Amino acid sequence: MSLGYITRRFRFCASHRYFVSSWDEEQNRAVFGSRVSKYGHGHNYTLDVTLKGEVNPVTGMVMNLSEVKQIIGAVVNRFDHTFLNVDLPYFSEMQPTAENVSRVFWRLIEPDLPEGVFLHRVRLYTTESVFAEYFGIEDEAVFSKRFIFSATHRLHSDGLKDEENRKVYGKCNNKHGHGHNYEVIVSVHKPIDTVTGMTMPLKELETKVRDFLKAELQGKRLDMEVPYFSDKPATSENLIVFIRKGLEQKLGPFLYRIKLKETNNNFFETGELFDE
Repeated sequence: MSLGYITRRFRFCASHRYFVSSWDEEQNRAVFGSRVSKYGHGHNYTLDVTLKGEVNPVTGMVMNLSEVKQIIGAVVNRFDHTFLNVDLPYFSEMQPTAENVSRVFWRLIEPDLPEGVFLHRVRLYTTESVFAEYFGIEDEAVFSKRFIFSATHRLHSDGLKDEENRKVYGKCNNKHGHGHNYEVIVSVHKPIDTVTGMTMPLKELETKVRDFLKAELQGKRLDMEVPYFSDKPATSENLIVFIRKGLEQKLGPFLYRIKLKETNNNFFETGELFDE
């Protein structure tokens, strides 16, 4: 038998509030911003649950998806249309951040799985651009944010003759260049802070990544204005290495994974994949 992975997506609506009672209003707002409102704020959450197990040689399945829907759906229904802080007991002493909510889902789902089927990952989207992942490591999670920057480039190698460049790169070898709205998903892997419930505050991650993208890449002709590409083609494979090196200086050892989307058809990735 072979090990297989399956993912089922669920959706629910809920509100929540971030607030540390031992902090004053100013400190809470400095860390959480408008998310401290006593009335809460809401999300259309998306939950992706990935299971792993041996593929049954008779059914050809890791687990019947109708059974997956029934077991996990019952848990998700507890969260739907609630104010997480007050309607659910799990968050009486922990912040209902994406990291902690993912961890709670793991704890609630795992006991009801059939023998031989295991949780691999719980991924929770608060928006289309922000999500957290939990892999069962008690106090650790992965937190991710998508960013967009615009730049132009020409794909050209000094190690190839002009005819070879045109053959290898096609239209992308146009000497006048062409552009993209690049999308970058930056992920950090850290312990979940016991007070804030976060691996890294969203505001901190946004500031560090946006400062780097604005200074180094936004609005630039990569092959002509970014020194890193003076001796190498400005391909997305090389670009993602450049981004990773730059963000390692900003985020240190907590930088976990980078995904780069050049077009709707072309994606690139670097970093740890956690048993995937």
